[in-house]
Amino acid sequence: MEAVKSLKWALRKEIKARVAKISHDALLNQSILAAKGISNLPEFESAKTVGVYMNLPSGELPTDEIVKTCFNFGKKVYLPRVTAISRFNDTKRFEKQKSILHFLSIENSAEAEGLPERGKYKIREPDFKTNESGSVVNDLLANNEKLDILFVPGMAFSSDCERLGHGAGFYDDFIKRYNEKYHERPLLVGLGLKEQLLSKENGEVLHMEEHDELLDKVVIADAVYSRN
Repeated sequence: MEAVKSLKWALRKEIKARVAKISHDALLNQSILAAKGISNLPEFESAKTVGVYMNLPSGELPTDEIVKTCFNFGKKVYLPRVTAISRFNDTKRFEKQKSILHFLSIENSAEAEGLPERGKYKIREPDFKTNESGSVVNDLLANNEKLDILFVPGMAFSSDCERLGHGAGFYDDFIKRYNEKYHERPLLVGLGLKEQLLSKENGEVLHMEEHDELLDKVVIADAVYSRN
């Protein structure tokens, strides 16, 4: 177990160095290609609700173009908010867990673009919206709503739809909470950069642990990989 963790952290370091060399224009170009790839997915065409990650300030595929594409195709869009476990008395999955993801709906892409950066990761996050009685009205799970597709970030991906996260476990945890509530998962689609796709030809391997969730598809630029 510890050996796998060490291999994961070494791979994160390697990928981070690769991505750091990508220009801003190249990041945006890959984002545009990814949005096109997403729009061609049959599952996306039929989807009504989607969850989209908001990218880190650097080193990650920008998602503004993805969010725009979702709204252009008439989808209801949910974005993640890192939330203290204590805020809504959520159950801890592990002893030291202090926060989890809540997915909150937004009205349009302009709202996404105007969101403030929050927390240690400086990611733009949506607000909890409440009604007159103070109940939250835009929280996915609290309002018993479902996602058809969840677009997931990662540090690295394989063509077999394996994913290496950043190490905080937010998305693996959310997927498990979703599955526990509905006894199903949304279609899980990883979004990444060409530099984050591991090469089997070069002997690159993504080591998975028991808690790691396999994806259904991975979109890298305009290429789509599906799990067999």
